[in-house]
Amino acid sequence: MSRRYSSRDKEKWVSDPSRPPKRSPIVLPETNCSRLIEEHRYTLIGRVTNPATQNTRALVDFFLQQWQVVGSFTGRSLGPLLFQFTFESEQDLQAIMAKAPYHFKKWMFILQRWEPIVSDLFPATIPFWVTIHGIPLHYWTDDSLRAIGKALGPVETTDEVKERIRVIVNGLKPLERFLEISLKSGETKKVELEYEKLEKHCFSCLSLSHEAGNFPNKTASEDSPSPRLGITQLRTLDRIAESRKRADNRKLSRFSPYERSHGEPTNDSRRDHPRGQPQQRHDY
Repeated sequence: MSRRYSSRDKEKWVSDPSRPPKRSPIVLPETNCSRLIEEHRYTLIGRVTNPATQNTRALVDFFLQQWQVVGSFTGRSLGPLLFQFTFESEQDLQAIMAKAPYHFKKWMFILQRWEPIVSDLFPATIPFWVTIHGIPLHYWTDDSLRAIGKALGPVETTDEVKERIRVIVNGLKPLERFLEISLKSGETKKVELEYEKLEKHCFSCLSLSHEAGNFPNKTASEDSPSPRLGITQLRTLDRIAESRKRADNRKLSRFSPYERSHGEPTNDSRRDHPRGQPQQRHDY
């Protein structure tokens, strides 16, 4: 007896005429890329961590004016997420990377030396000086610092005096705040990590891409309690407050002592800005 199929089963065999056929990948021709690889050997590729706040074109324009190097360098936006800077020499490239990490609009951005790879996850790394709090005094050694640093990423150098390491971390993943170390006695101890020059980030999960309360998965954080601030978060708040204070002082410096104390323009200011013509505002 032949099987009888339902109308629903039969519909599975009929292709959707409104859906266009899938296009096959375009095969690129064999070519010699050595010239382009050589051309970009002094190039840094960057990625913003918060594209809603950080505009790549504005970022490039700002740092073209901000960075000081021996030779000339160029920069351009590569879309809403990526950008690049190209230098004339290895010396200039290394001079910029030595001062990393960087931030723009109070959010960190990733800056990594260009490599001829095609991964969508490139660039991803940020170098941080990380101070380690809680190491017993007799464990302040280069070997101990490097052992802790390797848990975070490749270690560039160490500073035994200040208990810190220069380490390359993955900026696309949340940072780690605590690590457990095992001592020779068999005891374990928790140490806290302080990321120097770290600006805005999520105080709950330590992601660089959003603030607390703005999780990509909102339901995962709605009922979570407010986190206890650690050393890194307190340092970040201090830097943001100090930055706002400097900005306020710059604005106040443009006014006379009378205007600063009374909150209103002087007669001279009124003459310079007649009624109906508002004063221009400059926000830095």
